[in-house]
Amino acid sequence: MGKGRDRGYAMIAAIIGVAAFGFIAFEFMAQDRGVLAEVRGEAEQAKLTAAADAGIAMAISGLADPDLNQRWGIDGRARNAQFGDVLLTITVEDERGKIPLNGIIEEEAHELFKLAGAQGQQLETLTDSFEDWQDADNAPRPNGSEAPYYAPFGIKPRNAGFRTIGELRHLHGMTDDVYARVAPATTVFFGESGGFSESTSQVLALEVLGEESPNSLAVQQRMRQLAGDVPLPATAAKMSYIARTLTVRVEARKGATYLKRNAILELTGNKDDPYWFRYLD
Repeated sequence: MGKGRDRGYAMIAAIIGVAAFGFIAFEFMAQDRGVLAEVRGEAEQAKLTAAADAGIAMAISGLADPDLNQRWGIDGRARNAQFGDVLLTITVEDERGKIPLNGIIEEEAHELFKLAGAQGQQLETLTDSFEDWQDADNAPRPNGSEAPYYAPFGIKPRNAGFRTIGELRHLHGMTDDVYARVAPATTVFFGESGGFSESTSQVLALEVLGEESPNSLAVQQRMRQLAGDVPLPATAAKMSYIARTLTVRVEARKGATYLKRNAILELTGNKDDPYWFRYLD
């Protein structure tokens, strides 16, 4: 895992160099074209991008630390860090603590949308449309939708498993509020290294897959853990991260400027190729 850490620090060094070169280039163009304010704005964005990339590198290094006392957790709690004059908020989430969209039954999908705020006809439409999106036929369920409904919007249902969380936005009955609650708790990168992990779960996932009520002791305890009010179980700190798919979220802020970066990665345990990116935005 040492090489993973070295590569992470090397990435940070490279990012700093790229950001510095980009800033100089922007200043030169500004003086030449008389658009200093606009170009400085672009330079600030470049600085935020570099800082966010550095945050991802920091997370990789922290996750790969062989010292369990120093190794970063995957419990979804936020960490703050500084990169130059940019404030970073870095969160690492365990994909096995989320709801696998392609691995739940209809009753679980119904419960997911219900707990996310859907009710009445909207709830039934979402549940049936969720099933219709994945099944191979073109016959809609009683409250669902197939290709003819989506055609005017230029959308074609997959008739197979979800490839991205963003596909949920297209479901008949979906609203911004419900999507905002569902998206952070679902995944298409659950992996094959084990089952659902309650100790690193998202709260909504714990309610659905752990079959816990919103007011249950387990849910309240998990919420307190995510807030940093109580520690995680000792077993969570010692679990293996190898072959475990993780999401790293970085928020970079400087004054009024703001940028977000997401990466989905997997630690391999191979010192010659210590991590893979599954997704990087």
